[in-house]
Amino acid sequence: METAEFKKIIDEIVISNGMKKTRNSYYLDGKDLLVVLGLQKSSYSSGYYFNLGYIIKAINDKQYPKYTDGNVRLRFDFNINGKNIDIIDVQDALKEQFFSELVRNIKHYISPITTVEALKNLILEEPVLLYQTTLVTKQYLKIE
Repeated sequence: METAEFKKIIDEIVISNGMKKTRNSYYLDGKDLLVVLGLQKSSYSSGYYFNLGYIIKAINDKQYPKYTDGNVRLRFDFNINGKNIDIIDVQDALKEQFFSELVRNIKHYISPITTVEALKNLILEEPVLLYQTTLVTKQYLKIE
């Protein structure tokens, strides 16, 4: 697959699932939470990482934060050909598998996480996210 086609598919999927594209990131604006999805090009291959940042509005005042500003951050993983990977190689990506895995990640990590309470519940369900949660955020959420 060509890079332009790859990015067009991403735009279609992500935007059709409620996010808005601004600059090079996608945003889902909730009442008290902003979810930011950004692509990161690998320096070593034609692959891309899908990085997600949850921005709690009460403790972050940037208008257009990047995923790196996230109070909680994570990277999508993809089950491709029976293997869990965190990078999608544009050259090798099979459209159908990539499409369904991207939608699966969005349905799990973006669509239902539109409030601080939903984010807290996600962290409690997946405690490994505590490693990617800032201390200020842990204190704000009263966890750990």
